[in-house]
Amino acid sequence: MKKFLLQNLWWVTFLSAFALLVIHSFNLANISVNSTSIVLLLIMLISPFIIAIKKIKYGDFEAEIDSEEIKTLKLELEKAITSKPDENIEQAEIFKTTDAIRKLAESDPVIALAKVRIELEKTLTRLERITLVDTQPSSLGTLVRKLINHEIISSQVGKSLSNVISLCNRAIHGEYIAKEDALTVVELGNELLEDLDWRIAEQTNTHSIVSEEIISPNKSNEYYKKRYQITTITPYVENPKKIVRELTQEQLDDFLDGYNEYAEFIVKLIELPE
Repeated sequence: MKKFLLQNLWWVTFLSAFALLVIHSFNLANISVNSTSIVLLLIMLISPFIIAIKKIKYGDFEAEIDSEEIKTLKLELEKAITSKPDENIEQAEIFKTTDAIRKLAESDPVIALAKVRIELEKTLTRLERITLVDTQPSSLGTLVRKLINHEIISSQVGKSLSNVISLCNRAIHGEYIAKEDALTVVELGNELLEDLDWRIAEQTNTHSIVSEEIISPNKSNEYYKKRYQITTITPYVENPKKIVRELTQEQLDDFLDGYNEYAEFIVKLIELPE
């Protein structure tokens, strides 16, 4: 009996509500039905349909990310990213990042979208710094427009970036997005991250060698034992800082190994006298 009631709860509720309505309307029995009871019964009646509600719209506000919007973005991105990375350019780190985001998306798509947005901001900031675009602190949207204006990225890539960032922001701030759509946005964000990283790698590999000479092993050891003074600037803060460090070769290697993660750039590197 209990199982039957649970399986047919909607019909039981509906018939009960209908019976109460008839009794109340025609005074067939001394039963008092107040407005609160009616409201509660109405809520019970519509409750089976609540799970089907995915979109809430009030005026211009729409609390759902439409699947069609994501499909359109995917098509636009396919047209925007036409260049393929040079196989000789090392991109191992960015692939580790995008793989980690994909794994995160399987368990928590919204957090993965937040991670995509963070990584896009970091990568765009690096691209701005490397290409010597004006590095005044600015919003992410302004940064994208600056890179477009300086022809560092195409307007199509810029549009895709803005749309992906917007979708990430909307999902982070509570708009409903289906898991399948979230995974698609994550993948689109990853494609943009890999494309931007490739552009950075291209920029950093376009330097020219001024001179080159063969030196002895002893000379190499002498250089390795030297100390260096490195001066960096920390931008993107209200009060930028100039930092001077004295490092051994090993310390310098460690510093440069994680240099891409630092919010600072090198302005001077000199050898210290022994």
